[in-house]
Amino acid sequence: MNRDDNSSQSHSAASGRRLVRVVSFGFKKAAPPVDANLLFDVRFLKNPYWVEELRPLTGLDLPVRSYVMEQDLARQFLSNLLQMVEQVMPSMFETKSNVFTIALGCTGGQHRSVSVAETLAQELQKRYPEVALEVQHRELHQPVEMTVKSTSSAAGGG
Repeated sequence: MNRDDNSSQSHSAASGRRLVRVVSFGFKKAAPPVDANLLFDVRFLKNPYWVEELRPLTGLDLPVRSYVMEQDLARQFLSNLLQMVEQVMPSMFETKSNVFTIALGCTGGQHRSVSVAETLAQELQKRYPEVALEVQHRELHQPVEMTVKSTSSAAGGG
């Protein structure tokens, strides 16, 4: 699995090898990736940003990924997403190009979208070993913006 390596996309596309690219991003940082074939907003999941000990971590860290992916809604979403990919991806490869991009966004691109992207990538790698896989976390290397938690709101954060 190649992570954050743009050369793998051009190499795979040029060589004719099919590439699935999974991208996490934050809606509050910039617009969603324009080249996504499938684009999902995962802000409906509980946000680890509001758990003090998880806030400084990212979706690459097991405690955050567990917090996100142990939610029933996250597991159901992943299952449905995998079914959709199974239905759509072959046709996209046949009719469009050798690159299939799935983008997942949350508020800040640090926690939920990264957790879902990493888990999705692991599942895709198991199911489609013949396809090159690339994972990009657009906002991961930017600092998490700290705000004071309001008692009246559970939204916001990463």
